Amino acid sequence: MNNLSPIPSIVLKNLADKNTDKRKTGAQEIEQLIREHHSNDDQAVIRAIIKQISTEYTDSAQGNNKKGGLIGLASVAIGLGTDAYLYIQEIVPPVLRCFIDHDSRIRFYACESLFNIAKVTRSKILFFFNEIFDVLCKLSSDLDPQVKGGVQLFDRLLKDIVTESPTFDIDKFIPLLKERLYIINPFCRQFLVGWIIVLDSVPNIDMLIHLPKYLDGIFKMLRDQNKEIRNEADKALSEFLRELQTAENVDYGSMVKTIVPHCISSDEFTRLSALTWINEFILVGKKKLLPYCPLLLNGILSSLSHQLVNIEKMASLSNINLHKLILETNQDFPVGEFLNINTQHLISNSVQSRLASLNWILMLHSKLSSGISSYLTDLFPPLLKTLSDNSDEVVKLDLKTIAKISDNTELFDKLIQNLVILFSNDSQLLRTRGNFIIRQLCLFLNPELIFRRFSNILGNSGSGSGGNGNQDGNGENSKEINPEFASVMVQTLNLILLTSDECVEIRRNLRSLSTPESRDLFSVLYTSWAHSPASLFSLCMLCQVYEHSCALLSKFTEIEINVNFLMEMDRLVQLLESPKFMALRLQLLEPEKYPSLFKSLYGLLMILPQSSAFETLKNRLTCISSLGVLNLIPKKQNEDGNNSNNNEGLKDINFNNLLDHFKEIQVSHEKFYKDRNNQINNNNNNNNNNLDIETPFNQQRQLPYGIQSYINNKITNQQHQQQLTMSSPSSPITAPPPQVTTINSNFNNLNISSSSSSSSNNNSTGNNNNINNNNNNNNNINNNNFSSQPKDMSSSLPKYL
Repeated sequence: MNNLSPIPSIVLKNLADKNTDKRKTGAQEIEQLIREHHSNDDQAVIRAIIKQISTEYTDSAQGNNKKGGLIGLASVAIGLGTDAYLYIQEIVPPVLRCFIDHDSRIRFYACESLFNIAKVTRSKILFFFNEIFDVLCKLSSDLDPQVKGGVQLFDRLLKDIVTESPTFDIDKFIPLLKERLYIINPFCRQFLVGWIIVLDSVPNIDMLIHLPKYLDGIFKMLRDQNKEIRNEADKALSEFLRELQTAENVDYGSMVKTIVPHCISSDEFTRLSALTWINEFILVGKKKLLPYCPLLLNGILSSLSHQLVNIEKMASLSNINLHKLILETNQDFPVGEFLNINTQHLISNSVQSRLASLNWILMLHSKLSSGISSYLTDLFPPLLKTLSDNSDEVVKLDLKTIAKISDNTELFDKLIQNLVILFSNDSQLLRTRGNFIIRQLCLFLNPELIFRRFSNILGNSGSGSGGNGNQDGNGENSKEINPEFASVMVQTLNLILLTSDECVEIRRNLRSLSTPESRDLFSVLYTSWAHSPASLFSLCMLCQVYEHSCALLSKFTEIEINVNFLMEMDRLVQLLESPKFMALRLQLLEPEKYPSLFKSLYGLLMILPQSSAFETLKNRLTCISSLGVLNLIPKKQNEDGNNSNNNEGLKDINFNNLLDHFKEIQVSHEKFYKDRNNQINNNNNNNNNNLDIETPFNQQRQLPYGIQSYINNKITNQQHQQQLTMSSPSSPITAPPPQVTTINSNFNNLNISSSSSSSSNNNSTGNNNNINNNNNNNNNINNNNFSSQPKDMSSSLPKYL
């Protein structure tokens, strides 16, 4: 033993003894020794005693030495009394180092020692609060129950000291608290939440101002599996939320950024709590929340449709309150970000979220008026894409939104142009929802303007395989229009025009052609309806220009008659039998007054193969006086539908130019199909197989009975002729031609002349038994059938003249 030691050797021996009582005796002797030196103001000796105990005992590798050292340091503090704080920086650190010792008994002695030191120093111990808090947090999950008990005892004392201390440094503590809140150990979490609640209850400690820094950690505790921890965390959050209602300086921005991610949490309790906070923020913060409304909306829209009713109700309530806040405010807010959040949720899996987003866009448009126009470039594409939505309710609201936004000529033109491009790129959308979309659009916008704009775009496409680029209302070149698409689009528009309730006024004006506007509309529609012969003929029937209908029928002999054409005519007959053409059928009762109507319908009858449509039209016409009788009745002036004799305004319409335009459009269609067939043949040659290229508008569809029979007989006759040609003269083939079943491959460019039509019909009887007759399905008109293009069979069948 060093003779210069300030501690007697007998005392040091007792401190290191393995017997607890002897260690206590040694501690008492050190306490007495410290009192003596303190009374003599021997600070140097006291510091030497503390240093010796720390280095030779608490930092020793021997367990008994450590225990004695910890008891000795506590005795030093007790001996110093109220002046212990003067030496606190020498006394506390050695004790704190023992808190992480591997021996649980050493850890317990460290808790006991620091407890006694804290009792003496009181608020002065808070100089080491962060270090003490950190070791207590770690030991709160200690496996030794005695250590846990010691921690809990010291924890209560420390809370009392902090509560009564006016000098607690909360700013220094918050970073440590924020870091420790992400510990997932349940005992540590319980320890941390307990401290948060205690600190929040201290009047002179403002925990609310630091809330954004540790709020996320508390929210993460809400998903803990321990119910007690969840309840404690919820209790803390509820108290903070109550305090926020009366607080003045609140950092809403940081807290919104923290809470919104929890609105999409998979844990229902966390999600509901986050939505509750958002709703309270909106009600309390009001205009202070405007800069952060896009973030709030993002959290709300994600929960509008949820399996838990409480979450759905809270999200709906928050959405309503935010809607009121935005609607009533006159202050600026980030409109661009707000619209961006809405467009993102247009592709949400939730129907309610998509509907809410559309309602928000509508509200912003009505509130800001021109303020939303600068965002339309980014807004239009997602709105148009939403037209493909599976929900009719979403599509209806989307169309209403688009219509409201397109409230001026420039935006309206852009809308129709984009719709044409959308339908052109998405043939499935045109076939399945095209009719519905256009009709809904007519409810919100002027139907006549819609048809005019569609017609201008489709009618200005020129000749060529793909159609020449047309110009829109702004003089800009629009996308080249595929003739095949243009034909399907015109058929869709024609069906809407002739049958929908939204177009009643248009039909009324077109029937009379009594105003310059109605005659101009007829001319405009004519240019685009020329893409579909049957649609154009039905338009002439609607407008009662029967003389021109006859001239149009004569033009049909100059164009290539294919299966598409015959299919359109077949559907046209079905359309003429619909209630919308009842007035036309009643005009058949006055053959002397409408001779051109009879001639047009008989001309149509001559074009049709002997199918179900042929029989339908034939039966209708045979109910009236025969055509021969008409020659006995002189034609009277100012009759025969709408003509230049009874309607002077029709002289302004150049019907010859319209016929030439029709022929030009049909030539462009022929060139398009020819080029496409050449491409198919080239691909077949390159790949050495029968490659079938199907365009977006070629759909597999059963042909009507008469047309299918006609095609089958043509194929049968050709096969029979080939067999005769290939056979030698000495062994002629006398077997009957083979039976041909229904064709299910693509056929588009079958050339049919009127002369071959009559010859083929004689051979159709023998083959009819093998043909699948679907006439009953063709008798009912529906939107999808009329607006779809018939199937293309050119890839698998030869051409016939």
